[in-house]
Amino acid sequence: MDAVMVELLLWAGLIFFLWVLKDTMGKLESDIERSRAGRKSAVARSRPFVRARVESFSEPIGSYGGATIYRYAHIDGKIYRFEHICPWVADLKLLPHQRCIEPGLLYSECGSETVRRS
Repeated sequence: MDAVMVELLLWAGLIFFLWVLKDTMGKLESDIERSRAGRKSAVARSRPFVRARVESFSEPIGSYGGATIYRYAHIDGKIYRFEHICPWVADLKLLPHQRCIEPGLLYSECGSETVRRS
């Protein structure tokens, strides 16, 4: 009779352990999904690529990621000069005078310097 009680107690403990494990894993999964959704929305909000319309480019100097790199870009009525390639990262902070155009080409505003346009 004692062996039956011990076995029942062990089965009850195993069932309780599995129930707690299932509950904990469910909470962990929903926390991971919430975290992933939060990161995706943060990335979408902080995406550094310029949404402004590029009016024209001049002086091709190379290529990167299937796109031609131009020395100058005319964006929103201002002239920008190619600075460097910037790998896309969620926390990339651009200065007010910079624009990043897909696939990761960083341009800086030229200011008052003379720019040849083609």
